Amino acid sequence: MAVILAFVVAGSFLVGAAFSCGKQRSTEPPPKKNSPPVMTSVQILPAKPTAKNDLSLLVQCTDPDGDPITYEYQWLRNDEEISGENKNVLATARFRKGDFFRVRVVAGDGKEKGEPFLSPAVRMVNSPPVIQEVSLEPSVLHAQDHPKVSVKGEDKDGDSIYYTYQWELNGDPVPEERGEKLERAPLKKGDRISVLVTPDDRETLGTPMKSDPVRVVNSPPAIVSSPPTSPEGNLYLYQVQVNDSDQDPITFTLQQGVRGMTIDTKTGLLRWEIRPEDKGAHTLVIEASDNEGAKSIQRYSLGVDFK
Repeated sequence: MAVILAFVVAGSFLVGAAFSCGKQRSTEPPPKKNSPPVMTSVQILPAKPTAKNDLSLLVQCTDPDGDPITYEYQWLRNDEEISGENKNVLATARFRKGDFFRVRVVAGDGKEKGEPFLSPAVRMVNSPPVIQEVSLEPSVLHAQDHPKVSVKGEDKDGDSIYYTYQWELNGDPVPEERGEKLERAPLKKGDRISVLVTPDDRETLGTPMKSDPVRVVNSPPAIVSSPPTSPEGNLYLYQVQVNDSDQDPITFTLQQGVRGMTIDTKTGLLRWEIRPEDKGAHTLVIEASDNEGAKSIQRYSLGVDFK
């Protein structure tokens, strides 16, 4: 019911407003209800991890209200929670091939949390073996040597590593040589030797690595003969024999001898006509050298006794 009030002020009439005696209605809209974030996809990358990979996430999520989104993570290994692993990256170095991983993600907007979302699983695959270093021994190589490969490798999964070898001589493959040691290929001074090594863990081949080439250097001549221990009569003859794998010309020198003793510089024939005053013990030193200055020495004692 409305009541009309009239006021008399200084002989004048004022007409008042009409007032409702009922309850007044609010004009403000009701508060809007918050909607939690909605997760649509969680993908673990890479799809085929190895022990050297860290796992990361590609998350797709929306919030109907446009609120900022935060995430909570829980990683699982073989469907068991991994204690303390609640970040968006998981380091897999301490796990083993064959393990499979999921992650449970919960999205929130600061007011509510959405439903937990469990990602598809990824399985850790075999890690290929890795060669860290390849070298040849000996590092100073002569023609008569048989170089051998020294390999340092690693397998993240702890698998045994097997190696295959491809030898190269002056840049050309040596098909008949497949072992860790160069056995049959004839070498000569100036040759360059290298080897390509491939690692294998019986599941995956690793990346091959080639050694630095080693050059075959000059070999010193080797005196292979034994001197006579006593003269025949008053004449002492000794034919010095030398083996030089490089087939270099050899020069013979008598570094220490007895007066009257001579050696042919080209043939290596030592000659000595013994005199009575030569009685006693004598030290002889013979040198054989090649045209590059490499040399070998033979030192021995010779006794002379007249009866």
